[in-house]
Amino acid sequence: MLILALFAGEIMLKSGAEIYRVEDTMVRICRACKIDYVECFATTTGIFLSLDSGEDAAMHTFIKRINGCSIDLDKISRVNTFSRVFTTTDLSIEDGMEQLRAIRTQAGYSFLLRLIGAILVGAFYCPMFKGSIGDMFIAGGISGVAYLISSGIARLRFPDFIRILISCMGAAGLVLAAAALGAGDSISPVIIAATTIFMPGVAITNAARDFLSGDMLSGLARFAEAGMSAIAIAVGVGFGIQLWLLGGGHVGADRTVVFGVPWFLLFGFFSTLGFCYLFNVPKKHCLSVSAIGAAGMFAFEAMYGGYGMIAACFFGTCLIAILAEVCSRAGKDATTIFIIPGIIPFVPGALLYETMSSVLVSDYTSAVSTGTEAVLVAGCIAIALVLIATFARLLLALTRKLKTLVGRA
Repeated sequence: MLILALFAGEIMLKSGAEIYRVEDTMVRICRACKIDYVECFATTTGIFLSLDSGEDAAMHTFIKRINGCSIDLDKISRVNTFSRVFTTTDLSIEDGMEQLRAIRTQAGYSFLLRLIGAILVGAFYCPMFKGSIGDMFIAGGISGVAYLISSGIARLRFPDFIRILISCMGAAGLVLAAAALGAGDSISPVIIAATTIFMPGVAITNAARDFLSGDMLSGLARFAEAGMSAIAIAVGVGFGIQLWLLGGGHVGADRTVVFGVPWFLLFGFFSTLGFCYLFNVPKKHCLSVSAIGAAGMFAFEAMYGGYGMIAACFFGTCLIAILAEVCSRAGKDATTIFIIPGIIPFVPGALLYETMSSVLVSDYTSAVSTGTEAVLVAGCIAIALVLIATFARLLLALTRKLKTLVGRA
């Protein structure tokens, strides 16, 4: 039973689940087997699980080292469903292990569909950063090429830092080459959009959520992960630009384009859909998750002009979290499935990129300004998610209490 619980936690942690969700799932599995004492401690790189059946019983402790984490929301969903079944039925441990092995080996979306997802992300993120319609096509194509480069490097088992650096360097070089040929209207929006699939926004947001949940060690680890990814992106783009300049090229001025607020429903829907493919969201939830992302992006853009980025991110995230809670209850699935792709438009990946780019050119004033804004944005996203989740739990507990009182009456 201990190995079963560790196995479930390992799959969730490697798939990008929050620390509190991993620990809660493992504790629920253990207590379903009538274990009186359960202590679970999880970090981004390991799981510690101790249990016994009484004061005089021998204690059993297992430690599991975790390597190679990614984001696979379908596996999180399947393990979440498995834990519900295991804790409410008489499923045996042997059958449970078989089900978990099947979940671990479950194939996600095909490579072609994930490539299409990367293209959608690049194309529909571009206008969010004031790129033109022409820039959208360029950003989508280069984002797809960057994903191909990244996938090829990943097969060689290079560290993630090197993989992201080389991929972003190639993306920056391709953007500048396209601009030299007269394609597109701007450079910066296309570079940011083409490298969005590597942005560490989810990592820094999860880090803030871990801090707010009291998981300080995991929060520090994820902040370090986000920082290394941001450095890799900035250095890669910087190298790409420097190589282009050394080769005799030049960087022209950007011409930004402002779209009307209703357009952001479209941009938010298809950019979120792209991340659904990249994050392996369960097929049955793809449309609802994309609709949630579109609603959140619309709310953000509607408030951005009058209230600023911090307030717009907060209220946009609140809307996404509320819709995610509703869909989670209706679909009987983890709220993480609906939240992570939906908040991607808000996560401060672009701000981290701008921060590290400013550091590379010794513009420390801009680096401090954008870095502080990135931390504030990540913090307000995490606070919004925690507030809505807490309110939802209180509302659910109150509803159950009222049902119990009505039943007794």
